[in-house]
Amino acid sequence: MASVRPANLNKAIVLVILMITMTQVGYLDSMNSWTSDEETLDETTDALETGGSGSSSVYVNNKVSIGQYHTCAILDNGDLKCWGLDTYGQLGDGGTNTNTNAPSSTAINLGSGRTAVAVSAGNSHTCAILDNGDLKCWGRDNNGQLGDGGSNTDTNAPSSTAINLGSGRTAVAVSVGYEHTCAILDNGDLKCWGDDNRGQLGDAGTRTDRNAPSTTAIDLGTGRTAVAVSAGYLHTCAILDNGDLKCWGYDSDGQLGDGGTNTDTSSPSSTAINLGTGRTAVAVSAGYAHTCAILDNGELRCWGFDQFGQLGDGGTNTNIIVPSSTAINLGTGRTAVAVAAGFSHTCAILDNGDLKCWGRDVYGQLGDGGSNTDTNAPSSTAINLGSGRTAVAVSAGNGHTCAILDNSDLKCWGQDNYGQLGDGGSNTNQGSPVAVSGSNTWDSSTGPSSGSGSSNTLTPSVEGADLIIGEAMTNITFQYNASAASGS
Repeated sequence: MASVRPANLNKAIVLVILMITMTQVGYLDSMNSWTSDEETLDETTDALETGGSGSSSVYVNNKVSIGQYHTCAILDNGDLKCWGLDTYGQLGDGGTNTNTNAPSSTAINLGSGRTAVAVSAGNSHTCAILDNGDLKCWGRDNNGQLGDGGSNTDTNAPSSTAINLGSGRTAVAVSVGYEHTCAILDNGDLKCWGDDNRGQLGDAGTRTDRNAPSTTAIDLGTGRTAVAVSAGYLHTCAILDNGDLKCWGYDSDGQLGDGGTNTDTSSPSSTAINLGTGRTAVAVSAGYAHTCAILDNGELRCWGFDQFGQLGDGGTNTNIIVPSSTAINLGTGRTAVAVAAGFSHTCAILDNGDLKCWGRDVYGQLGDGGSNTDTNAPSSTAINLGSGRTAVAVSAGNGHTCAILDNSDLKCWGQDNYGQLGDGGSNTNQGSPVAVSGSNTWDSSTGPSSGSGSSNTLTPSVEGADLIIGEAMTNITFQYNASAASGS
């Protein structure tokens, strides 16, 4: 039997303790100094939300998107399909700009072997991020919102050439407004293009439309990058890597949340929106003239236009120009994991998978099966999505709403004048959820998609998403795509 000298024994004991300690903390410290090329990832990136007992995880919510009168959604195999109004080619089927009331049997042609990982639909154009990080847009281009640098010509199918985001750059998030488009790049830069009549492009310029992304990113503040973006009707909001939330553009009803004099701004303010002491944003959605954000403790707050009760505060339908100090009442103990602000209504997925909507209900877009009565607060009863079913993604449009369910079904409700509900019926408004036609299996994932273009994300396992002070922490596992980071 071999002997061990005391000095060596002491070293061995220290090494064992050190190894156990490093296992428990998941090598978080070493992550802070992890770098690859130009990129530096730390615990403040959107892929790794850590904090105290108030930390909150949210759904990525980018697999279904509603425009004014059309709907688009991604299938579980990465196919993308759109239906509804096609006046400007926003359905992307390369056809005769004919409206459809159900998903086609053929997916949109995104390029040989390419699939979609995120989709965003605006008034009359649509954009998608592909699995290699390319960004393509189609439909109406009157203000350059397609970003192709061309002659502002409408297109009815994705181009064979991706939008030029800058040398070697790819897209990791996209959001489409009324007639402008914004994208976060793999280095955290944020760029917007299209209509700029209210300063929604955020370039601090002369409010001149752009038909391609600028070579210069939006100035979010020294050293700051974007982790989330939402383009509304004529305003834009972004969450920064430190959790700050900033909005710019049209401020007719206080939708910028800056507590000012409802003055339009053409660039992000140097001061973030006041979300409450110590609070940060983890999700944001910009609607027509109101904005909603989920905070790091799971609270949901909205501000701006409230004519129809879309702010959800149960008050007197009065506009507010800053986030309320009181969160929306989602139900006892309930928090929000996804939010969608539409034209004049708002919807949220709760942490138990329930879905609730409030605001205008003239077309049945609240999905409560009632008498199309506006409500100014979430109901105590969730929308009936089917026995035992929950929501994993939601999108709210002008007059209709759609949600992907946990079983990969897709259901829509509300206005159906152009077939945007996709039920293959008689284009009749529906006050309760109806299944989208066909045997499609929709993407029901709630986290970021991995593809050769999702370049700079570290995806935490669910069990390691939250660190709670004073409680034992379970192991954290990370999946990192090395080939993705190299841009292959």
